[in-house]
Amino acid sequence: MHREFVAPYFPGASDVSDRTAVCLYTCVDNARFVIDHLPDDKRVIVASPCSGHGFKHSAAIGQALAELATDAQSATFDLSKFRIVA
Repeated sequence: MHREFVAPYFPGASDVSDRTAVCLYTCVDNARFVIDHLPDDKRVIVASPCSGHGFKHSAAIGQALAELATDAQSATFDLSKFRIVA
C-alpha cells in the first residue's frame, strides 16, 4: 500500500508506522443503518446512521431524510435495506 499510494507522492515518507489509533463506534444488528418511518406513526422518521461510520455517509443520509420528510419516500436512494426490523 505504501509503495503504490504513498511513496510516489511522498518520496521521503517511511513505510514504518509511527503510531496507530482505533476508532470505535456504535452500530445496530448486522452493523447496518436504520432509516425508516416509525411503524406505528408514519409522521416520525427514525434515523440511526451510527456515529463515525454514519458521518462518512452524511450527505447521502441527509438527502434521503429530506426526501422522506417531504415526499414520504426517497426518490434517489433505495432505503429498503435500512428499514426497522422487529
